[in-house]
Amino acid sequence: MKSVSARCTAVVILITFIFSACASLPHSGTALTDEERASAQKTCIAKYTALGAVGGAALGYLLGSKNAKLETTAIGAAAGGALAFAIAYGKCLAYYSDLKSFPVAGRQETAQKIGYKPSQGYLTKIETFSLNPQGVAPGGKVQMNGSYYVMAPPGEQEAKITETRMLSYYDPEKKEWTELGAVDNEITSALGTRKAQGNFDIPKDVPEGRYRVTMKVASKGKEDEISKELLVKKEYAFSVPFLFTQLQPLREDFAIME
Repeated sequence: MKSVSARCTAVVILITFIFSACASLPHSGTALTDEERASAQKTCIAKYTALGAVGGAALGYLLGSKNAKLETTAIGAAAGGALAFAIAYGKCLAYYSDLKSFPVAGRQETAQKIGYKPSQGYLTKIETFSLNPQGVAPGGKVQMNGSYYVMAPPGEQEAKITETRMLSYYDPEKKEWTELGAVDNEITSALGTRKAQGNFDIPKDVPEGRYRVTMKVASKGKEDEISKELLVKKEYAFSVPFLFTQLQPLREDFAIME
C-alpha cells in the first residue's frame, strides 16, 4: 500500500511539474520579441531536458509498467548523451525557427510557366529549397529559402495549405536518422506560386553532427517535401561563410540607417 501511495505521490509531483512548465511557455505562433524568444528557448529546453531525465529514469518505477509510453521516454533513454539535448531541441523547434511565405505569381502566370492543364487536378509542388550556410557552428543561424506552387481545377480560387518545417538528427551509434521535431504553419492562399523564407537558430549546446532540415507542403490531399543536410561543427565558427552569415543582420541594420 505504501508503495502504491508513494508512486501516486511521485506521479502527482511529476504531472504538476509538467503543467507548470507548459504554462510558462507562449503558444506556438505567438509573435515574440528577441528577448521573449530567448527566454522561451531556455524555458523550453530546460523543460524537456528535465522531463527527460526525470521521466525516463523513473517512468517504470512510478507507473509500475514496462509498457508505459510518454514522450519523455525517448529523452530519458538518451539522458546523459548528446542525443538528449538534440531531442529537447526538436521539441522546442517552434521557438528556434520560423517560416513565412508570400505570393510571387498568380494562378494564370503559374499555369503558363508549368504548363498546367485542368485535367491534372490538384497539384502541390516544391520547386526549390536551400539552406544557407550548409555548414554552421553551434550558436549560429541558418537561413531557409524555398518556393512552391499549389494549383487546382477551374472553380477553385484558393486553398488551405500546411507548410511544415522538420528537423532530423543522424545518430552515428545507431546509424539512422531520428526525427527531432516538426512545426506546422497553416495558411489560406490564392492558387499560384509562393516563396517561403525562414531561419533556424542553432543552440550553442547542440551536439555536433549531421542534421537534416525538411520543408513539406500539403494541400488538397497532395503533398511534397524536400530535405537538405546541414552539418554542425565547431570549426565553422571561424569560417568565412559563418562570419558572413552572422554579420548579415548588422549589414541590414546599417542599410536601414542609411
